[in-house]
Amino acid sequence: MKNNKTILAVAAGLGLLALVFAWLFWGADVPEPTKKTQNANKDSIQALVQDTVLNRDEQGKKLWSLKVKEARQVNDNLVVAEELDGIVYLSNGDEMHVVAKAGKIKPKSNEFELSKGVTARLKNGGFLKADKVEWNQKKDILTATGAVKVVKDDMLGTAEKVITSSKLEHFKMKGKAHVERGGKYEEK
Repeated sequence: MKNNKTILAVAAGLGLLALVFAWLFWGADVPEPTKKTQNANKDSIQALVQDTVLNRDEQGKKLWSLKVKEARQVNDNLVVAEELDGIVYLSNGDEMHVVAKAGKIKPKSNEFELSKGVTARLKNGGFLKADKVEWNQKKDILTATGAVKVVKDDMLGTAEKVITSSKLEHFKMKGKAHVERGGKYEEK
């Protein structure tokens, strides 16, 4: 008789435990995240590093290498950096040395937005200086804004906005545009 009561108590406990697990598995609802928590997760910083080098290679070919004072990874495709100094390797074999106080880099699409004073110098000759530069590397469209100065071969161009390629060969200039040819211009 004592054993029967023990067996019934254990069976009742196991039955109750099975009911709790069944309710959790089939009947419990997990609340959906609120907009506040979704935005907090989307814009939260995933990594913060200082005095580092950011590199991007694709199919064994180096695309760019940038030394940065501080880099914050905001999400999977956005890195915000301060004090950038590095090399962008161009498709024609040339190299562009870039310096900027701030920048946003989208590594997956190879897009840059450099700001707070940007200087870019081509290894094979050419110079660009602007307040802000946006560059889509895949389409090779470079848009410079704010007191832009471009020097290429015997040409000097200044404007408020310049749209060109990384080779600095052809330009669209807007806002107080001025072009001079036939001189020797300093790349400052």
